[in-house]
Amino acid sequence: MPQTRCKSHKILPSAAVFAAAAFLIAPALVARSEEQVVEAKSLISRSAVCPGETFKAALILKVQAGYHINDNAPADEFMIPTALALDEDPDFEVIEISFPKGRRARFAYSEAELVVYEGEVVLGVLLKAKPGLPAGPRSIKGTLSYQACNNESCLPPKELALEIAVPVSAKAGGADLHPEIFGKLRFKSLEK
Repeated sequence: MPQTRCKSHKILPSAAVFAAAAFLIAPALVARSEEQVVEAKSLISRSAVCPGETFKAALILKVQAGYHINDNAPADEFMIPTALALDEDPDFEVIEISFPKGRRARFAYSEAELVVYEGEVVLGVLLKAKPGLPAGPRSIKGTLSYQACNNESCLPPKELALEIAVPVSAKAGGADLHPEIFGKLRFKSLEK
């Protein structure tokens, strides 16, 4: 009888170690799948905006090295596009959202050539401050939705909450900011 107890005693610790390892690995896998592969920073084109003024905002996306996200109009109908949705705001009107052209590339998980964003990507937003808006700090909230992939597979689609800070001034005279960024953004509504 002592021999049988000894055998079962040796088996139990191995099973316990395996179970403990499984519990430790599972959260790491969940954390990896929930990790944001994209960071976003917002800027506006003026140091302050006046009521009734049209201005530009930029969302600078940084896609983690080794990953890419689909552009806003992917060539493959089954790929999830990158999209920007700004919340309805009583203080501001969204006139246009501008996405850059992505680069064409092939990846192991798709037979078709895809159009993607990698590295740093700048999205443009053309906005108008509503007339009668009182002076003070304001913000526009929104959500960036995307699907990140590496060369072999894709992560589940994600949403990233974002905010654009907008200082409002009662008098004109806000200075232009970040010409190196805003000079490159193109808006169809301004080309008419």
